[in-house]
Amino acid sequence: MTAKHIVLVAHGARAGRPDFRHMVKWVRERGHQVDVHVTYERGDAEALARRAAAQGADVVAAVGGDGTLNEVVNGLDGSDTPLGVIPLGTANDFARQSGIPADADHAMDVILQRKPVRIDTASLNGRRFLNVSTGGIGAQATAETPSQLKQAIGQLAYAISGLRQLADFETNHAVFRGGTYVLECDFLMFAVGSGLSSGGGTPVTPHASTTDGLLDLCVVERMPRREFARTVMRLRHGEHVGEEGVHYVRLAELTIEATKPLSVNVDGEVSDSRRLDYLARPKDLLVHVVHRPGEEKH
Repeated sequence: MTAKHIVLVAHGARAGRPDFRHMVKWVRERGHQVDVHVTYERGDAEALARRAAAQGADVVAAVGGDGTLNEVVNGLDGSDTPLGVIPLGTANDFARQSGIPADADHAMDVILQRKPVRIDTASLNGRRFLNVSTGGIGAQATAETPSQLKQAIGQLAYAISGLRQLADFETNHAVFRGGTYVLECDFLMFAVGSGLSSGGGTPVTPHASTTDGLLDLCVVERMPRREFARTVMRLRHGEHVGEEGVHYVRLAELTIEATKPLSVNVDGEVSDSRRLDYLARPKDLLVHVVHRPGEEKH
């Protein structure tokens, strides 16, 4: 096996884990150069990944959850340096969709034994993302899930916060435009996916693919609480497409203009905005995976 120069960009809360330290040790013992860089605040992972790519690393791996992964993906924007994933976070949506094991040793095996492949990504207001961007109730649930709760009970934390959001049940009004497609409605939630799932494995855009060069848009219109609760139950299994009040379409680009600021979640990070510009970015990322998300669907 040819020796690789591997740069690991590790979330500060994960860098001290025994399984991670064990993985670094045996990879070095096999003759690979392994540089470990630990993040301390937002923006560190992006800067570290950008520097590693500029210095000629063979692979830059994100060690943490989807937030760390999102920063590393943006740090690699504009370069052809392959991405690796060591999924030690809470939701790990991209890793789940890509067949990357949760075990640190086995995740490293994917980097060492599999050639990188090209996948599509997407961007929101110019910033790249891998999974699904959600707005409305789903994004609010992510924003209001305390970090301590995420660490304690993992995916269940998102469900608990989602139930709290259902109690408030606020709608927003927006226009969704992409090419010749126009939808104007009061909505409870929307999702724009390059990948299939968000929030710990919920397949909110179940027909999305990282090989078709398109974004999948799902919009859930305003509806009575009981009907929405049923829709959410179907959504958790990816069975909501085709339901009354659920719009689903594929687009190369999309603009959303809302009447009031809305919470938007991108790979676990939440912000507020009234105008959102999404763009599909075909085959612009090299990544070590077991399979490309959504590949078997097309």
